[in-house]
Amino acid sequence: MKISHNLPSFRINNALQKNSKASSKSLEKLSSGLRINKASDDAAGLAISEKMRAQIRGLNQASRNVQDGVSLIQTAEGGLQEITDILHRQRELIIQGLNDTLTDEDRRKIDMEIHQLTDEIESLSNKTEFNTMNLLARDDYGILADRSSSNSAFSVSDPPSVTSINKSIVYKPRGTPEEARHVVSSTDTSETTHTYSNTNNITPIVLPDGTEGYNEYNVDTLTTTKTDTNMTIYESLTAINDPQFSTPAYWHSVGMNTTSFGPKNFGDAYGSMIENIEVNGSSRPMEYTSRSSSGSDPAWDHMWFPGTNLSIIRYRTVLADNSMEIKYVIRNGDSFAADINLSNMINPPTNSVITDSGGNPLANGHIIINPPSGSSFNMTGTEANAGIQFDDSLGFLSPTELSIKNPAAGQPQINFDWQLTVPSGSSVTLGFKYGPFSLNFDAFELTHEVVETKHIETTVDTNITDIDYIPPKLNIQAGANKGETIVIPLFNVGTQGLGIKNIGLLPPSIPEQALAKVDGAIEKVLHYRSVYGALQNRMEHTLKNVDNSAENLMTAESRIRDADMAKEILNLTKSNMLTQAAQAILTQANQNPQSVLQLLKQ
Repeated sequence: MKISHNLPSFRINNALQKNSKASSKSLEKLSSGLRINKASDDAAGLAISEKMRAQIRGLNQASRNVQDGVSLIQTAEGGLQEITDILHRQRELIIQGLNDTLTDEDRRKIDMEIHQLTDEIESLSNKTEFNTMNLLARDDYGILADRSSSNSAFSVSDPPSVTSINKSIVYKPRGTPEEARHVVSSTDTSETTHTYSNTNNITPIVLPDGTEGYNEYNVDTLTTTKTDTNMTIYESLTAINDPQFSTPAYWHSVGMNTTSFGPKNFGDAYGSMIENIEVNGSSRPMEYTSRSSSGSDPAWDHMWFPGTNLSIIRYRTVLADNSMEIKYVIRNGDSFAADINLSNMINPPTNSVITDSGGNPLANGHIIINPPSGSSFNMTGTEANAGIQFDDSLGFLSPTELSIKNPAAGQPQINFDWQLTVPSGSSVTLGFKYGPFSLNFDAFELTHEVVETKHIETTVDTNITDIDYIPPKLNIQAGANKGETIVIPLFNVGTQGLGIKNIGLLPPSIPEQALAKVDGAIEKVLHYRSVYGALQNRMEHTLKNVDNSAENLMTAESRIRDADMAKEILNLTKSNMLTQAAQAILTQANQNPQSVLQLLKQ
């Protein structure tokens, strides 16, 4: 038995220490929840875990960065939305101002609102900021290439004169001389018109080094046309032998019972006649059932009377002495006699002086001539002359009564009528001679000539903007590593950048040009909004990917570094049991040297 080396005790003590260390490690893992608490736990695992932790923290920060970028884009897009609304209102006002129903004062009020809205666009672009950074009024562009140019072209045009000639027959008082071609009037007018066109394209470009930029190609074309017009009117008067003027007079009817007498273009120059009829003491309407063709000679009208078999055919025949024979053929188809009263009233040519067949003026007043047969009169007017004759020898019955109203001042009238009985089944012919006719005018051909001469000056101003540029930009760190960025470009949507600084309705602004410029500004703002809309959609997808990546890395890092609590509890229980067993055995092993003392006591 040896007491210098208690080998069993040493062995048990070593096992106890190992179990204590295992128990300590399990307690450390259980208390921290980590499988790796120091490098000695798992050096390789610790290195992988720490790199993953760096990535996870970077991704979490990138997620916040992307959210800040989305907020920035939403701020810029909100400003662009308001500017778009203002541009729409300006366009509406310009279209309203182009309407010619407005007065100049109306346009001044509209122009005032347009300028106020322009100022507000400038204000909005300067005030839209994110974290003190201006978003919509950036002028710090990087110009890569500028191929812009301006050109003005001036041209003059003198197109051939345009002549329109209108010829007409006119009648002038006898003795009127001819007139050679002469100027009646000459007027000069000037009109200036503006035509404006605009082409605006913004195209993304990529430089050889991968830098992203834009090409802006804008063409403004203003065409100003000044047209000076001279309108000169010439007239000439040439005597002619107008066949219509020299031929016998013709007639035409107006209404139911009025006839006008006069040559071409002179209406009732020779006077007019009104007819009325009574049948058996009752007035009857004279209705034309049929007529001869216009211009017929002789001409006829067929009239009948409702409720009777009585009819009248009126004939008008132009005679060789330029007079007209007017006769009525009355037929009675009834079984009883018809009492007829046909009364006519002649209005002679205007301002007529009536003389008898011997040339003696009739006395003023109301003159009754009885019997009328054999009576003839001449009527000399200011424009025309006519005669009238009542004579049974002309081949028809002359009127039974004749009266002439010849006032000292005013238009004379000749009234005559037939009062007779037409037996049943018989006919009778009545009539008189009106004429001869003559005009107190000569016939001329009036030539009306309009000569329009234009002088056109055209100025075409063309401004071309062709620029390659890199807009100022913000880099959004959208990942955990270098180079994982999203670029947000910043633009200039102030009045200068949109090209609407001086638009309006009043000079020197040109409304048509203002309308085209506002259209171009709307297109430019919509392009910028589409860029921001696409970026926001992209960043939202980036945000989802960053969050997903961070989550997956956290899961992977947890598998490497986090402790398996159930396993560690099992290991702790095992270590505790072994420690307790080792302590018990160590106590027994320490009892072995005590047996030597027992020997010594003996």
